[in-house]
Amino acid sequence: MNTEYKFYHIAKSIKVLSETEGKRMSNSTMNLDQALDKEHETKSLKEILELPISALKGLTTKADETLKELGVTTIADLAEFKYAAWGT
Repeated sequence: MNTEYKFYHIAKSIKVLSETEGKRMSNSTMNLDQALDKEHETKSLKEILELPISALKGLTTKADETLKELGVTTIADLAEFKYAAWGT
């Protein structure tokens, strides 16, 4: 994974997986502990998509402020950010 687009890839993965939420096989597992701040680990994928990008482990509210200027305010927005997609 290109580390420059690490957070985009995490956001995109959460978005894709959210479409299967509630439909996954009962024995499937997913661990987002390394991707999210501790306080958000128990939330559903759809709830996670609505969080600010600073909910991703390693990003601060400074990232929220910077990306807001580009129209990216949530993890869902980051997952659909066309400039990150073009760069991967």
